[in-house]
Amino acid sequence: MFKRLILTLFFLSLGIQSVYAQQPLCPLERTTKPKKVTSFDVLKEFPVLHQGRIKPLDTYARHLLLQLSGRKSYDRTPAIEWLAALIFSPETTWDDKVFLINNPQVPMALGIEPEKKRRYTFNQLSPNLNKLTELARVVDKIEQNERSITEREILRVYRNTILFLQHTHLSSFAFPHQNFQVSDSEIINQLKLPKQNGYSFLDIALTANLIQAATENLDMNAVEGWSYKEKSLFQLLDNLYQWSMYYQELPFHVIPTVSDQDEVWLSPWDAMNNEFYEGVIRKELDLWRNVIVGYWNADQSLFDSSIRTLQVSMNSRVNKKERKAISKISTEVFYNKGNFLLWAKLLYGTAFLLFLLSLFLSKSFLYWPSLLLVIAGFIPHITVLVLRIIILSRPPVANLFDTFFFVALIGVLIGLIVEMRNKQGIGIAVASLCGLVFLLISGKYAAEGDTLQVLVAVLNSNFWLATHVITISIGYAGCYIATFIGHIYIIQTCVGKIGKKALESTYRNLMGTLNFGLFMTFFGTILGGIWADQSWGRFWGWDPKENGALLIVLWSALIIHAKIGRLIGPYGLAVGTVLGGIVVMWAWLGVNLLNVGLHSYGFTSGIAHSLYAYVLFEILFLGAAAFVRHKRLKVGV
Repeated sequence: MFKRLILTLFFLSLGIQSVYAQQPLCPLERTTKPKKVTSFDVLKEFPVLHQGRIKPLDTYARHLLLQLSGRKSYDRTPAIEWLAALIFSPETTWDDKVFLINNPQVPMALGIEPEKKRRYTFNQLSPNLNKLTELARVVDKIEQNERSITEREILRVYRNTILFLQHTHLSSFAFPHQNFQVSDSEIINQLKLPKQNGYSFLDIALTANLIQAATENLDMNAVEGWSYKEKSLFQLLDNLYQWSMYYQELPFHVIPTVSDQDEVWLSPWDAMNNEFYEGVIRKELDLWRNVIVGYWNADQSLFDSSIRTLQVSMNSRVNKKERKAISKISTEVFYNKGNFLLWAKLLYGTAFLLFLLSLFLSKSFLYWPSLLLVIAGFIPHITVLVLRIIILSRPPVANLFDTFFFVALIGVLIGLIVEMRNKQGIGIAVASLCGLVFLLISGKYAAEGDTLQVLVAVLNSNFWLATHVITISIGYAGCYIATFIGHIYIIQTCVGKIGKKALESTYRNLMGTLNFGLFMTFFGTILGGIWADQSWGRFWGWDPKENGALLIVLWSALIIHAKIGRLIGPYGLAVGTVLGGIVVMWAWLGVNLLNVGLHSYGFTSGIAHSLYAYVLFEILFLGAAAFVRHKRLKVGV
């Protein structure tokens, strides 16, 4: 694979020198910069096949920019507008600081002065492409688990540079270039070319059959005897071949091609190289040229109408399954535009702040505003759940983003139920904090790429996703709500101003949510065993994920029975639920940290420090609480 990347960089770097150094930027007008269209609403809903899933170009653009720069927009420019510039007028993006380099040793190794904001332009990197390639080649020979942080960053920057370069060449087929200039009027007439200042790869490719017919009888051993016309025609044919070899297997799969066996989506360049003699493909390539011309000349009507015609052409030949996926494109664009989870986080965070203020001010004054804010946050939260189910046509939990997002939702729901029963503010605190914390964690995984992923084969079962995965996630939520309430109970015992009735109410909520979490985790684990038996031929295999679920069940059952047997009191139960939160988090993320076992298909690196920090925080919290409680008991308070 790495050899292929090296070859790609070599060809693309040739393209930089030969294509962009000499080609006029606009297909129709010899201007230095495009006029640009003003609206990209039609373009953002155009389907593209990426990472095994048909998605809108809006999503594709966001994740490309996220991969390069760590952000979903550039300098207040929407991702789709930046992507259009990258593809249709690439030179205008070469000074955009979109290359995120986290480790300052990488730019220093390339002879670049480190930037404070850690972002660099292509013009900064391009003089050092050969050096970057050599460093990446050396790193690639090192085993993945033995690479240092700097070495991993070198490889990431190299691959992002390749990806950027590939996108800059996607529309080069439509731009006039000196390799395809024809000045001889006889050749122009023979090839039936329109009379214009220059010709592009596409212009000449459309006449390839005429060129081939005119050159097929040439004597390759007597080149000196060829006429000027014959040499020119053969040179055109050779240039077509060379270009088609340079630009292969590019991203941006927007042209579906249907064969007898299967359906494959190709980039415009690959469609020219593989399916050019299909009439519909020729038509669509010409439409893509119109899109580029419309963009350059600020012809919004041509730009939009060409994209709509492309969509109609595409829909007429894709299969039923893909047509169904395309029909959900507008829903996904709405999902992207709504930014619902940001609103949910803001509302949950504000509700929690109001709850904290209510501890110092009039509780009745802030009670209803904080409760209403939690309910208001729940609305965009559950809206996201519904939209994701519609877009993916499956139950909502399948990856780590899903689990944190879903547990946050269930946690808020449980918190609201607790508040409806007791009306003491505990439910508001738990719901707002649970929603905020777990949505913030889910945001970490959202920043890593597309969260609307195609399922791993072993997970591709809607029945088991709707039973085992949902049930075990609800169990996690129940146990973690008990953890939050356990913190509240411990704080209440340390404050000393809380009445006995309030403590008893908190304890009842603690015991209720813990029992609920235990039941759902146990039931979900049993369902998981049945699924494992169907998938792998064994009910239980002592896999790390299975062991984690078992630990949650055993720990929860242990502290509940210890309380029933009067081995511990309410305070001991609260301490046990706080420690239970650690057990849940290790079971939740531990398999992703270990990267072993049959459940390790969701491996995530870089979480060890976060887990250690969380464990340390809980130990310090319990230690501080024990100290305060001991001091209070000592003075008889």
